[in-house]
Amino acid sequence: MHISKKMSFFNILLLICFIIWSHNVIKQTNFIKIFDKLIIDQIYHHNEFSLHFFRFLTFFGNTNTITILTIISVIILSLMKYFYSAIFVAINVITIPAINHMIKVAVQRPRPEHHHYIYAGGFSFPSGHSAGSFALYISLLIVALFIVNNLFTKIILSIIAIGFVILIGYSRIFLGVHYPSDVVGGYLLAATIITFTTLLFRTKNLSILNLKGI
Repeated sequence: MHISKKMSFFNILLLICFIIWSHNVIKQTNFIKIFDKLIIDQIYHHNEFSLHFFRFLTFFGNTNTITILTIISVIILSLMKYFYSAIFVAINVITIPAINHMIKVAVQRPRPEHHHYIYAGGFSFPSGHSAGSFALYISLLIVALFIVNNLFTKIILSIIAIGFVILIGYSRIFLGVHYPSDVVGGYLLAATIITFTTLLFRTKNLSILNLKGI
């Protein structure tokens, strides 16, 4: 119960952070303008190798890619009889992009005016690639942390999953199709929803994700 209370507090804190962040983006406060400019000035420098690399990497945050990988993940988890984990992943990957899209339509923030090195349609905030990749890869990481017993393997999987999500977000800024504040917004939204769904699936020690069968 103590863990649940801490997670509940953390979930509320994430929601507040997302609301405050979104408010600053919508109002285009000086903080957001400075934040975006500072990071873009550091990131928006290109060569042929880096362009090819990040164009390839950003592919793993595309809607179609996330959908296919989610279906494969859910099938594998179901075959292994980790049905709760399969449902957990599916709910996050369906819910987070849907809410992200609704917020995009409501906020209607235009994409950056500088050159885009890859095609991106629609509005800018929050970043769909950032939210979608967070939804899938962090959900799978959470599941893996309960299923996998070896501590070293857990550490390696955590580094890979978190690093992958960060690099996908970075690629959106690097390729010119998102502001840094869009990426942060996508992360905050996804983290808020995943924390909430984790609470919904919890037992006293959250071991429900490691429970086989229903």
